[in-house]
Amino acid sequence: MRNRLIVLAIAAIGVGSAQAGVLNLMDPVGGANLYAIRDVTASSSDVEGAVVAGGNVTISSYSINHNNKDAFGADGYALVAGGNLSLQGGSIENGKAYVGGTTTLTWAAAPPMSAQSPVDFKAAPNYYKGLAGALSGVDPTGAVARLWSGVRVTGSGHGGVDVFDVSSDLFSNSSSWTLEQLVPGETLVFNVSGTAGTFNNGGISFEPLSGYNVLFNFYEATSIDVRGVIGSVLAPYATQTANWGVVNGNVIVDTWSSTVQVNANHYFNPVDVAGLTPAAHADKATPAQVPEPGSAALVLAGLAAAAIGRRKRRQA
Repeated sequence: MRNRLIVLAIAAIGVGSAQAGVLNLMDPVGGANLYAIRDVTASSSDVEGAVVAGGNVTISSYSINHNNKDAFGADGYALVAGGNLSLQGGSIENGKAYVGGTTTLTWAAAPPMSAQSPVDFKAAPNYYKGLAGALSGVDPTGAVARLWSGVRVTGSGHGGVDVFDVSSDLFSNSSSWTLEQLVPGETLVFNVSGTAGTFNNGGISFEPLSGYNVLFNFYEATSIDVRGVIGSVLAPYATQTANWGVVNGNVIVDTWSSTVQVNANHYFNPVDVAGLTPAAHADKATPAQVPEPGSAALVLAGLAAAAIGRRKRRQA
């Protein structure tokens, strides 16, 4: 897995002449539908694709991977848990499972078990936290503004990738989307500031976004309440606690404590993003280009300072 992250960073650096980095959202966890850095806990509901958790998975009346969207492709993992697994009623389907601790199954069939984890549980959290920060420092190409009771999203008109800066307060009470100067099928990255992320308690339809490759980057949030969403969610410091609704896309969180259903559709497609610095979200323990151990920390510090500087200039 460490080699996988190095290869990803090197591939992104190879785009250097275009000043772009590859935004590959789910590579470290093999394309899982849901990844939690710590624990996954739920009393009902399901994840249609694969689940990866760095800690414990404690679920009941729950199904995983019913739609046969394995993690790690041909290796076929439905579940990867760094800690314990407790499943009371439900199923883990269409793939094998790795459990780093104990396994307790009640009224549930045992999936094929693997003795080897495909995930580097130390590197993956650093990757996603670095990625969230690096994305937040990319200069916006479009704008999000209040329009009556909803929001108006205005792109560059060029297609490809549009990046937007928006506060969580603006999204938290919006009831509709108005889209302008966007090209169908393009990538939309929303960098959402604020410690709490929500979308009007599920009171906004995401159907207008269904024809785009969408990522909501909650780079500061420590809690999120996202449901009814069409698009993927990156919130590596946040706990999801909502208790109804669906997310259609990939989800990365710190902790999942929620009955929200995660559907195996609208997965995020990898894309080159101008201004995204690959080194900012590579595995911090294994710098790809710098042989001196101390140099990696200096590079990361410089990148963070540059991102903060760009954000201050935009706010001035």
